[in-house]
Amino acid sequence: MEKELSKLEQLKASRNPLRVIDDIYKEANEGVPLSEDYIGLLKWYGMYPHINHDDLEDKKYFMKRIKLVDASMNLEQLKVMGKIGTQFAQGLIDFTTRENVQFHYIQIKDLPKIFEMLESVGLTSRMASGDGPRPIVTCPVSGLDATEILDVRDIVKEIDTYFDTNEDEFCNFPRKYKISISGCSCHCCGHEIQDIAFTAFKDNEEVLFDLTIGGGLAKSKQIAYRANRYVKKEQIKDVAVAVAEIFRDNGNRHNRNKARVRHLINEWGVEKFVNEIENKIGYKLQVGLQEPQITPIQKRNHFGINKSKIKGESFIGFATIAGRVSGEDFVNFANILEKYDAKGIRLTTTQNFIVYGVKDEVAKQLADEFDALGYPYEPNTFRARTQSCTGKQYCKFGITETKNYTKSLIKYLEEKHSDFDESVMISVSGCGNACSHPQVSDIGLIGCKTRIDGQRVEAYDIHLAGHLEGTQNSKFSQSQKLKVAANEVPRFLENLINEYKKNNLNSSSFKEYLTKVDLHTIQKS
Repeated sequence: MEKELSKLEQLKASRNPLRVIDDIYKEANEGVPLSEDYIGLLKWYGMYPHINHDDLEDKKYFMKRIKLVDASMNLEQLKVMGKIGTQFAQGLIDFTTRENVQFHYIQIKDLPKIFEMLESVGLTSRMASGDGPRPIVTCPVSGLDATEILDVRDIVKEIDTYFDTNEDEFCNFPRKYKISISGCSCHCCGHEIQDIAFTAFKDNEEVLFDLTIGGGLAKSKQIAYRANRYVKKEQIKDVAVAVAEIFRDNGNRHNRNKARVRHLINEWGVEKFVNEIENKIGYKLQVGLQEPQITPIQKRNHFGINKSKIKGESFIGFATIAGRVSGEDFVNFANILEKYDAKGIRLTTTQNFIVYGVKDEVAKQLADEFDALGYPYEPNTFRARTQSCTGKQYCKFGITETKNYTKSLIKYLEEKHSDFDESVMISVSGCGNACSHPQVSDIGLIGCKTRIDGQRVEAYDIHLAGHLEGTQNSKFSQSQKLKVAANEVPRFLENLINEYKKNNLNSSSFKEYLTKVDLHTIQKS
């Protein structure tokens, strides 16, 4: 007698998301808690149940993540995404730090139409989340920037296609598997916090990739190790697949808190892990003991009007407010692009975006129209580098509300310190899982609770002086052992900048000042 397949196995076997949607829809509408099979199925297609902390759980709505293979949406894709956002997501759309799009308020009953719309323009939510290879992070101006080291889009697409085509081998990892592949000259992909990363550099005239492994954030944060190996572009796929297989076969399946690539490397040691990679691929990688020069995090951006390497074209970098974009604005984006015959947009790892394929002669007009919508191309420091996670509004781990809060925080700081022009990266996280990267930010705000006049209120644990600059110079932000009530944080940060202006403690920058300041004195001011 043949074994009866689970719903998740049915989905994977058929590659058809609609095959079991009817059953899920019935259970969701009847208020029956979704089985693990159903939850696994939905994650495989980028969906998570919304969590309403005021009403425990609203089973009617889901967050849906769309995978952008090279961080890119062309004009037709942008139009469809705008329709999904306005018709099915109540106009709530977020850009993620992995260069993907998240819709909110998605209902099971609308999935057939959504899948049809996505498929019509070559988009998918397959493998956008869940325990498998996550969408590959890459530079959003790959193939556009005249200063880039190498255009890696074809490599990214080849590896994504391989994992998707062979999904039966890569659909059940111990946990998620995060890759970045970048030819960016300013190292915008944050290779230091990826499970595995390939970072291009030039060795004389040859382009090689520095291999780093075992990075990651969350509660078991770790800066990646250098594997002391250089990888040629034609070897990247071999190595990426080999590490995926090693993780799949040897990762910890008994303790989810220890089920990431970094934990396996820490258990084995880097040398053994690299030896296993070389055993898998069947050849030795080039030994590379020297780390390439890496751009510090404060200089990793692509804002403004920039001349493209494609003759007659420019690309333009814009800032959002912590990654939140309305469905109506998505429609406006598409209309502006169509008006000026531009080609599309690409997302960044800082929850911002660039518009590409803009004719030089209309670049300024297009940029001004986006600016008028509230997306500046010459953003102040608070708008440019403040990030936010989903927060408790939709995430079961969230302790604090973040998106609306971050918007008000940015606007408050813009008003109080409109003349402040130094780089400062602020990250607002609703919990300690650090989805918005507070642990590598100048100022990290990690959601918690504190007591004010005997009442428990939302607050933030203040972390300072995180930094990314390669494996040797990166460091995590440090908790200042100070919890500030959420409604007091804006004024607290205002005072912090005021104190810096009065006495910078012999610091060359605000970034350096944050390594010296005693926040308890700020709290009393």
